[in-house]
This record gives sequence, C-alpha cells and structure tokens, in this order.
Amino acid sequence: MFAHARGNLNESEWVIVGIPSDLGSLSSIKDYLRAPESIREASYRVFSPIFGDIDMDKIYDYGNLDLEDVKSLEDLYNKIYEDIRKIYNKNKKYIFLGGDHSITYPIIKVLKEEWEDFILVYFDSHPDLHPDPYINYQSFIYYLIREEVIKPENIIMLGISNLSFDEKNILKDFGITYFTTYDIWGSVKEIAREVGKITDGRRVYISIDLDVFDSGCGHWIEPFGIRPYHYFEIIKNITGYPIGLDIVELFSSEFCENLAAKIIVESIAIFNLYKSFSK
Repeated sequence: MFAHARGNLNESEWVIVGIPSDLGSLSSIKDYLRAPESIREASYRVFSPIFGDIDMDKIYDYGNLDLEDVKSLEDLYNKIYEDIRKIYNKNKKYIFLGGDHSITYPIIKVLKEEWEDFILVYFDSHPDLHPDPYINYQSFIYYLIREEVIKPENIIMLGISNLSFDEKNILKDFGITYFTTYDIWGSVKEIAREVGKITDGRRVYISIDLDVFDSGCGHWIEPFGIRPYHYFEIIKNITGYPIGLDIVELFSSEFCENLAAKIIVESIAIFNLYKSFSK
C-alpha cells in the first residue's frame, strides 16, 4: 500500500491504481511489471511534501488491476478500460502507476467519456506518434488523435528530446503544442506561464514518462532530459482543474523509485495547495 494512503474509497479525494503491464512495449528489456509495487515501497522513504500539505485520510490505494491472464494487446486495452470504468468517480482524482506508456491509451478513452473536454499535459522525451500498424507504447497518441478521442490542440508535450522523422512531420501536421528539453532548460518560467494560459479554466490530466528526466530512470536512457525542478515549476502554473495523472516506464533502482514516489506526493500537495477540485 502507498505509505500516504490511509483513507477509504468512499471518503477519499485521490485514488491510486496500479496497472502492471508491459504488453505494449516493443523492447526486449522490460522492467514494468513490478513498478507499481516498487513505487509503493519507495513511498515509505518519502515523508512530508515541500509544496504544502497532504491529508493522508483523503488518499486511497485501490491496489493493482488484475492483468495476469491478459495475453493480447486488444484484451489488455479492453480490460484496463472496463476495470477503470467500474471504479471511476468524477468526484475523485486518480493516480495510475504503470506499466509501459500504452496504459494511458485506455485511460484517456475513459476520461473522454467522463469529461468530454480536457487538456493532456504530456511529459515525455518522445511524442509517441509513430504511425505503427497497431497501438503500442510509441504509437498510442497517434491513434488517440486518429480515433478522435482527443483533439491535437488539447495536447501539450513537454520535454521532447528524441523523435523520429515521421513524428516530427506528424507534430507539425497535427499542430500539437510541444516544447523540447532545450526549450525548457532555457525558458522554463515562460513555458510554465504558457502552459498556465492554455490550461486556464480547463480540466487537466498529466501523463509522465520517467524517461523525460535526466536521471536515467526511464526505459529509454535519454542523455538530455529535464529535472524535477522543471516539472514542478510547470505544474505549479497549471491554472485548470486536475482530474488525475499517470506515471509510467519506471526502470527500477532505489533512486528512480524514490523519484517516482516523490513526484506523486508533491504533485498531490501542489494540486491541493493551488487548485480547487472540479465537480
């Protein structure tokens, strides 16, 4: 159980859900199945947040979705979608622990049905817009747009540092707002204000691939990432209403597990401090 989750389901404002799956990964190196439990264990090494306070009685740990017998991608996405639909309550905010990044695909589909309109704030070193013939961890954003689940103008990508030639053209064709790692290092306060303008009065979902950071904690070890400081500076300036977040693709080590747990605790504190809960 997540250390800071002492509440019950009915009275909680935040619900933590583990999604231990690596079926959407194309890599032969996979370390995602134990990531939700690794993050929970690390949470006992993370204490009071620096960004205000959290009420542990308002946080509930649902546990993990049971995906052990799921063997195909189609079944996986359907199972995640159906399981989240069963527990989803619009009066609560959800934190999903991946898992490879393709778990975000069914999550966004649930959010589309529940909220219709929201902004996706996407921290990742890759845009995940590969026009692959099927949905996986490097193509699912492309499919969400093609299937009209989310509009490209409702996506903000942050920390992009490695993209294919196809993805660069698709970003341009779709008109997606994105900021590279270099942009963020050079102008994080200006970018944070821009994100604040885009999200003003809107519902906001945040997706975090740990390879966006320069700490080597994601599956893809990118040499040019952002720092946690940049992440916090940006989300502190979000002026909309948070509806949840996911954190994915943890390449486990004690440092990386601590980083993932710290991001979760501090994100809850920031949203409790700066944001009101939408109904």
